[in-house]
Parts: sequence; C-alpha cells; structure tokens
Amino acid sequence: MADIAHVFVLMMENRSFDHLLGLAGLDGVTPPPGSWNFATGAPDRLASDPPHEFDDVATQLGGTPPMSGFASGAAAALAMRGFGPGALPVLTELAQEFVLFDNWYSSMPGPTWPNRFFAHAATSGGLDNSPGGLTSAASETVHSLGFSFENGTLFDHLAAAGKKWRVYHADAFPQVLAIRGLVDTFFNGDTFRTISPKEADDAFARDLHDNYAIDYTFIEPDYGLLSGNFAQGNSQHPVGSMSAGEHFIQYVYETIRNAPVWPRCALLLTWDEHGGFFDHRVPPAAVPPGDANTNAARAARPRNFAFDRLGVRVPALLISPWAPRGKTGSQLFPHAAGAAQETAFDHASIVRSVREMFGIDKPLTQRDAASPAWTAAFLDACRPSGSDGPLTLGSPLAPAVAAAGAIAAAAAATASAAGAAATTAQAGAPQRPAAIAPTAMQVNGFATIAHALDLQMAQDRGGMPAIRDQALFGERFQAPGAPAAAVAPAAAPAAGPGGQAAAIQANTPAPAGDAAPGPDTQTIADYVTYVAKLAQSHKPRRGHR
Repeated sequence: MADIAHVFVLMMENRSFDHLLGLAGLDGVTPPPGSWNFATGAPDRLASDPPHEFDDVATQLGGTPPMSGFASGAAAALAMRGFGPGALPVLTELAQEFVLFDNWYSSMPGPTWPNRFFAHAATSGGLDNSPGGLTSAASETVHSLGFSFENGTLFDHLAAAGKKWRVYHADAFPQVLAIRGLVDTFFNGDTFRTISPKEADDAFARDLHDNYAIDYTFIEPDYGLLSGNFAQGNSQHPVGSMSAGEHFIQYVYETIRNAPVWPRCALLLTWDEHGGFFDHRVPPAAVPPGDANTNAARAARPRNFAFDRLGVRVPALLISPWAPRGKTGSQLFPHAAGAAQETAFDHASIVRSVREMFGIDKPLTQRDAASPAWTAAFLDACRPSGSDGPLTLGSPLAPAVAAAGAIAAAAAATASAAGAAATTAQAGAPQRPAAIAPTAMQVNGFATIAHALDLQMAQDRGGMPAIRDQALFGERFQAPGAPAAAVAPAAAPAAGPGGQAAAIQANTPAPAGDAAPGPDTQTIADYVTYVAKLAQSHKPRRGHR
C-alpha cells in the first residue's frame, strides 16, 4: 500500500485534453480521427477567449456527430488547433514519466467557477455558469459575498479529521477565497501563503524544506489580476502564455521533487475546464451532487442544469514516486465488464481520493461518493531511487510570435479598452495599461472576491472600502453601465446521437433579467486590480500573514 503523507493539487486554466496532448504523439494516447480536421498550430497565446459559457458549451457538444459544434462556431479557427510533438516539453515529459489520465473530464459542461468548486466541494451548489456582476450595494458583507455549500468543503472535512491544509497562491489572491469563511483566514492565519518562482526566498520552496507538516496543499497559479487582463499570468488562460504556464508547472514539480517530502507525496496536476478548445470524446453521464442549490442564483445566467453529465475532457496527471511510469488512465482503469460507459474521472475525484487517503469516510455529495479514486493507480512499492522521476525537467520552449490576425485583434482590443478607460476614469482609480481587454465573464467572479477583501481590509484598518469611496470607485460603480452579462446567449445546438446536446439544452431556459445593468467591465477590471495590489501590502490590526 502506498505510503502517502502529503497530497498536492495544482489546477491550471482552460485547456482541453486534445488541445494540449491529443496530437503530442504520446504512447497510449489516441489522437482525434482525421475526419475532425483537428490540426497542430496552436499559438503560445491568443488575443481573446474562445467562448465557453454554458450555452457555448452546449453548442460545442452538439451537432452530428456530437462535438461537431467546435468546428462550426465563430471561434472554430481557434478551437480546432492543438499543440504538436515537442511543443509542450514540460507537460510531455511529465506524461511520459508518470500517469496521464486520458479519461478525466471537467465536472460540468460550463466555465471555470462551477468546475473549480467541484474540486473543493464535489459540487458547485447549483452554480452552472459564470458568476453575475458586481454592485456597490451597502447591504453586502464579507459573509454574504461568499459561496456556500450544504455539506461544507474538503477543507472543512480535513480540519474536522485533524488534518492540516494550506493554499499557495501565485496571484495576489486565489479563486478559492470565493468560498464563504475563507477571506478572514487569508489575512489571519497559516492557511494561505504565496508561491513566487522568481523570488530567491520563495515561501513554497522554503516551507517544503522545513519539516513540512501539511497534509493537503492546493496550489493556484497567477491569473494576471495585478495586470487586470489575465495576459500577464502563468495559469495558461488562453490570453496568457502557454510557455509561462509550463515554467510554473516545472517550478512546482522540481520544488516538490527535490524536497524531503518527495518520497511520501503525490501531486495531481489538472486544468479546470476546456476553455472552448476542441476535444473529440463525448462527455459521459454523471451522478448529480444531490445537495442544495445554495449558489444557483449567483450565476449571471442561471441555466437550471441537472449536473447529470460531465463537461469536456481535460488533462490530468498523477505525479508521485508511487505512480507507475508512462501509463494512461484508460490503461489503469479500463472499462469494467458490463459497464455502460468508461471509467470517468472528474474534479470530484480529487475530493474522493483525498478523503480516501486521509481516512475521511463520509462523502460530501453523491458525486464524490460515486466518483472513482485515483488511489488504485498507486504501486505497492515506491519506485527505486534514481528511477522515481527526474530531478529536473527540460526547459519550456520560448513563446511563439503571435499570428498577424491575433496581433490585429489585440490592437483592436487595446484601442477599445483605451477609449473605455478615457471615458470612465476617475481621480485616484488605477488604470489598466493592458494590451487585451478582459471580458465580463473573466472578471465578475474575481470581483466578488475583491469586494469581500475590500470590505475585510476596510474593517481591519477602520476605513472606507474602495468600492464606496467616491475618490476611488464609488462614483464609477453608481454610474449606469453596460449590461453585466455582455455576451449574448449562443443559439440552441442540434441534438446529436443519444440526445446528449438535447439533454443539456432541455435544462437551459432563458431566465428573466439576463441583461441586468451593472458597472462596465473596465471599471470592474480596474477595481479587481486595485484590490489585488492593496491586498499584497495589507497588514491587519490583529496580526498578519
């Protein structure tokens, strides 16, 4: 039985399995059939996101055969390109050295936020789309801004079992702070620390070499909040650099690999959702979480999804000296005899596996109760020293020069953003010197966290929060702006064989109030950037990190 004392999870952003690895030429990985016309040539970064809100994903999964919607949509030129052999050397080497799950799916057919919640709570509490817009409502509190879950989170259950957990964040603040009750601990306690690859005295590296006693560690990349547009991060968000993300993955792996924790640890690396990029595998059915819809109304466009089907396939890697070398998930977890579908992992498998490894018997939801655990992949004996994983990985490739079309699109976005900034700027409010304008769906969720942090910091210092300060953002948030949900719903997809797209679309009534007015996206992005910078230097009265 594997002797694992430390579990690390690193979740990156918005990439599908085929997009990253379907064309990499890896042993055991089946590429998409040629009839899909899926080809190499994906750039290091894009000028804009391929669409991937709930309605967009329903369209992408639709058509005849299913999954044809990727090639027929407005973003087909972006969606139908992947990375070829040698393009992602860090990821490829890890896949060759450890276990690559080719049967891991996002937890629901939608965007980042509900999928990330499944990694923490085996549910999204009914949230099935990106969070709604932000207001400066005086009635909002740190408590009310948080997302809650009927049965708590993995962090709650670990603490109740006497296990220690910690979050390392490369950005000014991590997405996990959206969970109710965690904002206060961000400034007061030992559960949140930074990971800074470029710092000589990085806390993550220092901690791992100092009798590391944390059982479960969740790691979040840099989303680019300080730049206000996601382009300067290392999360592998489409407008960010793939190369920067490879460098971050390399740093996380090499830091763990060369630390005393390595012989008794496991690192699970995955991506939260597909980000609008093509994958040819039809997402299988799933067990609904079965808990209360505590967060359903928080979506910008609630779609009343039943959570009875997984989302698009994403990569996941199990990295450990206890993991077999060069195996795939489908090899280790083949179809069970008589099973109606393949063994399918999703982010709830993180909750299931961590519970199993640390002796937490009670499931959080029906989803993690039914999800497979990766623990069965572990070897009975640790791989011998010297063959238990490379001490260092090959260097990532230098970022490729963007295509002319991408440059033109970025320039157009820059001009648009500059115009918006000129008309909405207020004295004292920071402006975003960005090359790519963010979308409302990118910033709305993080704005909710920023609002909570803003309120907490104002309380700590006995001052006024920036969102209500007229010299900062108060006037901009009170002024009429564009609709908070600025992207029109996609057309209903055609049902494919088996009625998959129809099954999703049947649960997507268009609710009233889709276009409720709110602050413009530029104001929200500027606010997030301002709070991110403020949080970096905040020192509460009652102690600090």
